Amino acid sequence: MWEEREKIKSFSLLPHPPKQLPKNNQMRIRELSILDREAVPAVLEALHTAGVLMLQMPAVFVLLAPATRLGIERLNQAKLRLPMKNYGTAIGNLNRFHAMSQPGSLPPELGTPNQMHCLTGAFIRFAVQAPHFQSPVIQGGTHQGLLVDGPHRALFRAIEREFQNEPDTGFFGGHRYTAPLCTSANLSGDPLGSITDWERAFEFAKQRQLPLIIRCEETDGEAGSYPIFYFKGNRATIERHGPGEREIMERLPGRLFSEAKALENEQVSAYEKPNGFT
Repeated sequence: MWEEREKIKSFSLLPHPPKQLPKNNQMRIRELSILDREAVPAVLEALHTAGVLMLQMPAVFVLLAPATRLGIERLNQAKLRLPMKNYGTAIGNLNRFHAMSQPGSLPPELGTPNQMHCLTGAFIRFAVQAPHFQSPVIQGGTHQGLLVDGPHRALFRAIEREFQNEPDTGFFGGHRYTAPLCTSANLSGDPLGSITDWERAFEFAKQRQLPLIIRCEETDGEAGSYPIFYFKGNRATIERHGPGEREIMERLPGRLFSEAKALENEQVSAYEKPNGFT
């Protein structure tokens, strides 16, 4: 699946050994509601200092980190990252996310940023660079971002603005994109999959010495990771099934899925995603 393995290796490894996470088992974990007025300042501080934190989404727990070398390093440490995995992002500015798309990578129905709102509640994957390009956030020239609304989207916008003067254009193939990295709040390849309950989430945060957890109300519906919609021009595949998938599909032209329907259960991305396929 991955091409030019030597390039991947050289890009993924940092020039110096990563710093170890704090050993103090008595470290206090701060918990805040996403609606608390202190939430955004606390998140920005944690990202600048610790480089990683836990966020509760309505149906799943994820980790956030800045799209910087520090962020990659801290996520790799927190997750004990397996080789050749990639990180997606949590979309803040939809215009900037859409602007990364390669010509012809999206269908006409998604030709503008506003048209992407029909994919709210899903990861959106498409080509942002040539197929041979690899980095910690780009796999086979493609990147994926999670689109949500409400206070979570407001938080992602704030993070993106905070780091807008610190873009690592090498990660994103020349694009100045600073939305936060977003991945599963579990160990890479964990057979138990995504974390959806508070007890397991808190235990993970304690074990991995995370300084901050941002909480929200749990959903009354299906729990689990967000579906992933992968667009290749006029064709779309579902790389991971998840809550709300059927409703999202109904907002899109059926022709996008007609050719790929028989394959969608077989295709699994190499991305680090909040569901355990890592």
